[in-house]
Amino acid sequence: MRYFVRNERGEELVCPSLADLHALYRQGFFSDADEVRSERSGRWQRVGDFEALSGERGRLGERGKALLLLAVAALAALAFWLFAHARR
Repeated sequence: MRYFVRNERGEELVCPSLADLHALYRQGFFSDADEVRSERSGRWQRVGDFEALSGERGRLGERGKALLLLAVAALAALAFWLFAHARR
């Protein structure tokens, strides 16, 4: 089944399958504010309310937390390195 995604400018993207819809959502091609519908439905829904993507939202949150933790660790390492080299 195909899925259609529409942004606020009215531009539409056709996803050939649910797997493609999931992949594009994870990659940030559309946001929760955009609209989506399946080819079997004439009703548009906000992507953020689309049940088929609910599991992906959790994964996005987990990935965001991991990236934040990685960024904090990198900044801490940089601060430690600068502190160690400033004392010389």
